[in-house]
Amino acid sequence: MKQVNVNVSNKHIHITQEHVEKLFGEGYLLTVKKYLLQPTEFASNETVSVEGPKGAFEKVRIVGPVRQNTQVEITVSDARRIGVDAPVRLSGDLKGSASVKLTGPKGEVFLNEGCIVAKRHIHVPVKEAQEM
Repeated sequence: MKQVNVNVSNKHIHITQEHVEKLFGEGYLLTVKKYLLQPTEFASNETVSVEGPKGAFEKVRIVGPVRQNTQVEITVSDARRIGVDAPVRLSGDLKGSASVKLTGPKGEVFLNEGCIVAKRHIHVPVKEAQEM
C-alpha cells in the first residue's frame, strides 16, 4: 500500500503578478522562503494583511508562484473572526465568494470575490493517483 503525506494548510494567499505589484511595488517578484511538498510551489517571504468587516489577520503568507487569480484561503473560524461569509470551495472556484481587502507595504487591493474556505483535498500527481 502506498503512503500519502497529509498536511493541513494555514491561512494563505495565491496571488497574481498585478496584485503583487500593487502591494509591494512595480516590478516586484516574490522571493522563496521554503519550497513546499507540491513541486514548484513555495512559501514566499512576503506577507500581507487580510481584512474583513470585523477584523484583520496580519502577516498572512503568500504562496508562489504567481497565479491567474488572487485567492485567499482561510478556515471557517477565521472567516467568522473577520466577519466574512467565505464558502467552502475547491481551489479556483471563486465566483460569488467573499470579499476582503489585502494590505501590503506599498498599497492595497480590494477583492470583490476571492476569499474561500478550501474544501478538503489531496494533491497527488496523476500517475500516482492512477496507481492508487
